Amino acid sequence: MVSLDHYTLGYLSFALMSLAMLSGALIFLSKRRDLWIKVHILISIVAYLIMFLTIWLVR
Repeated sequence: MVSLDHYTLGYLSFALMSLAMLSGALIFLSKRRDLWIKVHILISIVAYLIMFLTIWLVR
């Protein structure tokens, strides 16, 4: 079972930020921009919430 410690949240936030950068690039490369804008916003919000939890857990 995966525990929500500093390392797990850190790796998860890193992976989500990488996906957010990829979805941001796909906004410009794809013809379905509305879909990728919504996906990008959703991934970015979740990634920032996890980064906040990581920082809050460390402090």
